[in-house]
Amino acid sequence: MAPPINLVIEGFYAAINQRNLPAAIALIDEDCIYEDLNFSQPFQGKETIQALLTESCDGIPDDLLFIVDDITDGDSWAAGVLWHVELDGIPFPNGRGASFYRLSDATGKLVFARDIVEPPLKPGRAAFFIIRLVTPIIRRLNRITQISSVDSSSGSSTQPRIAIFLGILAVSYIYWLLLSPPGFIPGEPAWAIQPETWQEVIDESTNFFFILPLLNMVGITVLKAPIVHPLTEALFNFAEAWIFMFLPLLLTDQRGRNLPRIPTWGMAMFLTNAFLTPYMAVRAMTPLSTEQETSQKGLLARSFGWTGLIVGAIAIAWAVIGRPEFGGLMTRLDYFSNQLMTSRVTVAFCIDLFLFAVFQAVLLGAIEPLGSKKRWLRFFPFWGLAVWLII
Repeated sequence: MAPPINLVIEGFYAAINQRNLPAAIALIDEDCIYEDLNFSQPFQGKETIQALLTESCDGIPDDLLFIVDDITDGDSWAAGVLWHVELDGIPFPNGRGASFYRLSDATGKLVFARDIVEPPLKPGRAAFFIIRLVTPIIRRLNRITQISSVDSSSGSSTQPRIAIFLGILAVSYIYWLLLSPPGFIPGEPAWAIQPETWQEVIDESTNFFFILPLLNMVGITVLKAPIVHPLTEALFNFAEAWIFMFLPLLLTDQRGRNLPRIPTWGMAMFLTNAFLTPYMAVRAMTPLSTEQETSQKGLLARSFGWTGLIVGAIAIAWAVIGRPEFGGLMTRLDYFSNQLMTSRVTVAFCIDLFLFAVFQAVLLGAIEPLGSKKRWLRFFPFWGLAVWLII
């Protein structure tokens, strides 16, 4: 007759709290599978689980205890458990969890366990936004992976993997840079942004493409340009000039011809990779067309290229010598280093520049065929795109 499961569970927790590993291991079946959802893979077999428990017990204080709050009843072989962790008698922050256990009907020992631990980061309602964002990506991915007759030689066999990576990247970008609480990266999330940060963003947007500051410099002062640190002002406008040049690039890309390219670009002008990265994920799931059309760049592309080139050049100069009252180059670099440690906006723009370089290389590589003399421009961030649009 197998022992009641609640006795096994209570005995297991008591052994762990006493750091009595032999007693805890004695309650585990040889073929036990233990799933801790903090890990990507389950732990299989008594020896593997014993090694994990040994490592866990060696790494936590002796006075950190697991307190069982409730155990379900009505089943002699399976039960759910609610528990929390206490340190020196005080509940540990984010230390709650729920577990499920099942006994082997042959040995009466634990043959399956799954632990779900309270996460340290709580996205709250932001989780609903992330789910809404990623749902169409997953649905489209499922439709593509179900089409097994596609010839792998066309390169489509790698599409789901690339799309999954970009989908994860999109969700990570949105969560970490827009929604994550303070502590893991500098600055405040969008839902707790401080008034001074909002004012800085508004001032930088007012000085979009340096139009207002340059007009003031030549004596046109109908509207006074806000005073913003020249380095962050330059970073903002350089990033905006780069995403600005993406419109003709997206329009030329045949793989995205059935995707909402103009709306994506328009929204990316405001939230950059919060929209561009999901677009690239969906694009990666779009099968390659068997009929490749030759796209010709026209006046739109050249005008966007020249605009981006001019604004980018002004941004570089502005960062170094603009608004001389903010000091010399070393003073500005010190300020920038401090911003990287304190400002989420600055961190976000730096990550944007890196992702723009990657996506520029991907899109230009898809547009320019092998052997093209212009193909190398894809590896020349920003300036290569500007030149490609102009020539």
